[in-house]
Amino acid sequence: MTDIAVMRGTSGETPLILVVEDEETLREPLAHLLRLRHYEVITADSVESALGLLQTNKPDGAIVDLQLNGESGRDVIVRMPSRAPVIIFSGMRSASGELERLRPRTRLIEKPASLTWLIDALDEMLVKTREFVS
Repeated sequence: MTDIAVMRGTSGETPLILVVEDEETLREPLAHLLRLRHYEVITADSVESALGLLQTNKPDGAIVDLQLNGESGRDVIVRMPSRAPVIIFSGMRSASGELERLRPRTRLIEKPASLTWLIDALDEMLVKTREFVS
């Protein structure tokens, strides 16, 4: 597990993570585990609600499902701040490959996967992003 002191921004603020997942049985436990790791979390269950959150928030990272009740999480991913790492948490490998190539700091983790492992991957991506920006 990454040291939480390393994860905090230079101002000492807790990183804000956007979780976009239409399955409540995944979204809520994931948000809970992120909060236990001292992240601030905002959640959305649709593309529309996620885009609304992006209008008023600037997440430091995101975990996004690609298939959301007939909509595409791609619309959320491409609107994330470019410096913010994004994990595509999906079973759609073919659709995610293009996004991984087009958008830096984007990585696929296929469902099903351990939520703890997913958060560890996010921790690692955030540390690398901070090292790159510093």
